Amino acid sequence: MTNNIIEQAKRGLEGFAIGGYHTSGNFGKYREEYYKDFGDPDYETRKYAIAAFTCMLGTWETGSLQIFQPIQEWEENKKWSSNPLDQKRFYRFKDYLYALLAHHEQIEKEFPYMYEDIVLFLIKIEINQGISYEEWFPEHNPNLFQRLREEILIPKQHLVDKRSHRKFLLKEIGIDSFFESDQFR
Repeated sequence: MTNNIIEQAKRGLEGFAIGGYHTSGNFGKYREEYYKDFGDPDYETRKYAIAAFTCMLGTWETGSLQIFQPIQEWEENKKWSSNPLDQKRFYRFKDYLYALLAHHEQIEKEFPYMYEDIVLFLIKIEINQGISYEEWFPEHNPNLFQRLREEILIPKQHLVDKRSHRKFLLKEIGIDSFFESDQFR
């Protein structure tokens, strides 16, 4: 029996070795609830669930794909889409944030390079949007965003400047490097 979370996450990560967050993130095609596996007892399932979330945030931050949208924005966008699958392509931001809050210490310990990018992207996305998450996602409880800031973003803000070499992230996820500069020697 195959693990659907791992298989779907691997599909979403295709192209990552070449273009990072610009060329991966085909998660709109699938409807896995990766956040439910952030604390899975199986290491590989946990790793790929977190890798999928990291990639979702990365593609959002780079502007190549926005997986998480406010409900009103998503409802408006699906009206204009000719693709019937768009009805299923919705990930609730709050579900992922609650799971992150519940498991952030374990994620930081086990997957420090993905965690570094998660913190970076969550900070940069809000800054780049120019409005707070509370304003942008009014359907979510504002206390969620307050907790996110207090428990993760403010204490770990130093990770924004750290920016570890990409080869460590590739190794952590288990993606073979494409470029020589991403290889370990």
